[in-house]
This record gives sequence, C-alpha cells and structure tokens, in this order.
Amino acid sequence: MKIAIIGAGLSGITAARTLSDKLEAKAAITVFEKSRGAGGRMSTRRTDDFEFDHGAQYFTAKDTAFKAAVDMGTKQGHIAPWHGIAKYLKDGTLQNDTGGARYVSAPRMNSWIKAMTEGLDVKTSARVSGLLKTGTGWTLDFEDGAKETGFDALVCAVPAPQAEALLEPLSFAQLSAIKATKMDVCFALMLGFHAPLSLPWDTLRSIDGPASWIAANSAKPGRPSGGTALMVHSGPQWSNANVDRDKAELQAEMIDAASALTGLDLSKADYTTTHRWLYAAVSQGAGQPCLSDKAQNVVVCGDWCLGGRVEGAWLSGKAAAEHVISWAAQA
Repeated sequence: MKIAIIGAGLSGITAARTLSDKLEAKAAITVFEKSRGAGGRMSTRRTDDFEFDHGAQYFTAKDTAFKAAVDMGTKQGHIAPWHGIAKYLKDGTLQNDTGGARYVSAPRMNSWIKAMTEGLDVKTSARVSGLLKTGTGWTLDFEDGAKETGFDALVCAVPAPQAEALLEPLSFAQLSAIKATKMDVCFALMLGFHAPLSLPWDTLRSIDGPASWIAANSAKPGRPSGGTALMVHSGPQWSNANVDRDKAELQAEMIDAASALTGLDLSKADYTTTHRWLYAAVSQGAGQPCLSDKAQNVVVCGDWCLGGRVEGAWLSGKAAAEHVISWAAQA
C-alpha cells in the first residue's frame, strides 16, 4: 500500500510513525512537508546567540495513550518536564497559573518530532498545490511543477484552511466539518538579551491583547543558558484584528505591552524579530479526532480536529493512522 502524508507536524509524523510501525513492509509511506524541516508549530527559531520555541510553548498530558507516549519520550531523552514558575495576571492580581504538569520537547521543541522521523521518508521543501484521483491512485502536484503518483491512500495533516483548499475540488465527504473549523492568528515576538533578565516568573499569562503570554524560553530544560530568550505571544482576538497590520508598528506595540507587564524596557533587546502564525490557536474545532472519506481513501487530521493543543495533534494523527490501517486490512 502506497501512502502519502501531507504535512510533517506532530499529527502527520504521528500518523506516519504509527503506520510504519504497524504495517511495516506492507506499506510505503512518504511524508511531504512544505517547510525545510519537520515540526510544524512545534518549532524552534535559532540564531547565533539565541533559541526561541516560537510556536507551541509546552504541552500537558491527560489522555492515557498520550501519557504513555510522553513517558516513553521522556525515557528516551526527547521530552522533559518543565517545573517553571508560572503566573497568571488576572484582574490586576498576580496569581499562580495552575493546570496539569507541563512538558517540553528537549533540547528544542522539535526534538521529539525529529526523533520520531527516524527511518521515515520525509521530503521537505515540497509544497503540495493540487490533488488528482485517477484509476491508478492519487497524484500530488507540487508548487515547483513536480508530480508524485500512484498513492493508494492520502493523509492530509495540515491546518483546516489549507486542507479545505486542497480537498474542496474533490468533493471530500466531510468538507463541511473542515469549513466549520475556525483557526486564529498569533504573532510571536522573539527578544534576545545577552545579559540575563531578572524576572520573578518563568511564564506570565495575561488577558487577550498584544502580550497575552510571556515566557523565558531560556528557562526551559536543556536550553542554552547565559542570557535570556524571551518569547511573547499575542492573544487570538487581538491577533485576528491585526492580521494585516504593518509589521514594524505591530512589533512596537507588542514590545510596549510586554514592557508594561514585566516592568522592564524590552525595546533594548539585543535581538528582535516577529513571526506571524496564520493558523495557530483553534477557536472552533471539528469535534472529532479525524475526518475520513473511505470512498476516496482520504483522511484529514490535525490538532484543530480536537480543538487544538499538542495532545490533540498526537491523538488526531493516531486516529488517522487507524483509519488507513483498517483500509489496508480490507484491501
């Protein structure tokens, strides 16, 4: 069975890893990723002096199967618990930011995913621009004009708007569920300081706005020490309203907001940049682990299927793989 997986974020790689482990020699699996490497929003921006996990900040584990996977990743050295000082500024009062135990991939946020890709066929810088189903299977068209043909099944592990663009021309059976999903923008401001900052917390959560989350990335396990890599995320409502705003103006407002929250002049950072995530948080998910179309042998997965979060991405990828495994058993 020849299987194509579009997207090398956690959902896509989890699906690929599960299929490879369970089908073994019965399947030929290829993962296609538009970026230069696997990881998706579990990614890390690196400079000569600083590192920033500018997408997912941490994750929790509630599902039994995901807990087992996290435990295994921890034993293998790809995941570490993050016992940081977490605060929440609510109604003008600084409170403890409670919740489940926090984990991060180590030494970088994409380390776990990269470990999972071992032995998998992952083709990077390969942006899929179109799909075609013929009598010989699925054909994938790529932005650079290349083609890959003869796939028996397709796993689409990309954000909902991108999945919609690819699958709408094919009359995908659960297209309405994709269209009903709502994903939010997020701006990631990265500030690097050669001299360590004096902060009374490792993470600070606030209300929606230009600085709704601030984290000392350098306080995470396994990260470089010596200075401070400060990560600032904007809230979804503010981000959606400012999606097309001038980058310099937006960045300045985020710095001002973060400075007010920390009581420090963050405009004096030694390194400053901002990244826009068009599809970051999920305000309305699909309400099911994955979306499948057995008639076309297509399954769609992603954290957005289950309302976001790293755990949701992993569970969705596992569910998608189980659909394909069932199709293989019936073939």
